[in-house]
Amino acid sequence: MNTKSFSWCTEFKSIIIVDNELFHNIYKVKIGIRPVTDDLEEQTQYFDRLKFLYTYIVANTVITGRDEDLYKILAVETNNRFIELPRPPYDQIMAAVLFAKSNAILEGKIIVDSVELSSYQGDGISYTVTKEGSEIELLDVDKWFSTKYNKFDPWWLRPDTATYDKELAKGIYTGHFSWQDHNEHNEPKADPQHEENAKIFEFNPRVLDGGKGKKK
Repeated sequence: MNTKSFSWCTEFKSIIIVDNELFHNIYKVKIGIRPVTDDLEEQTQYFDRLKFLYTYIVANTVITGRDEDLYKILAVETNNRFIELPRPPYDQIMAAVLFAKSNAILEGKIIVDSVELSSYQGDGISYTVTKEGSEIELLDVDKWFSTKYNKFDPWWLRPDTATYDKELAKGIYTGHFSWQDHNEHNEPKADPQHEENAKIFEFNPRVLDGGKGKKK
């Protein structure tokens, strides 16, 4: 990983909810990556984090717009993992949210310059998102959290493993996995108590590269 820029291709499967119906989908993704840190060990650590995002965190999820009625039922009645979007799960917004989340979890050690995405349900059309692209504006949201928690960024702008947002007694949900707790293969482990994982309520403003996505 000593090159200055490179691309990485991957794919993952999911279920999407559109108009309260479930559809199988397969996403193909090509990611343009530019290391910032010169520490090769650190480059490897954060690239492994990126691979884990696509291989485990977003794979085999149910992808949905926040306002879908079926989502509200499934969230209560099933143990599915969800990707919650501010709009219906069309490929443009999926590419934008993956661009934002990828950059967030890499914490400036590696920069994602572009995400190119196509899907089985997307009629063979590929969408490419960069920080200058208009697709990022699809992530602009207002009143994503209640007044108490409205200083938090949405999950796609945070470096935790959350792919949806939920308000808990002591903060906001921070994900099914932990970057700090690893299994024997040095991969982040799922926490059986993940439903209680929360970030303590505090506000630490920061600027993320390429990060539009929340109206102030």
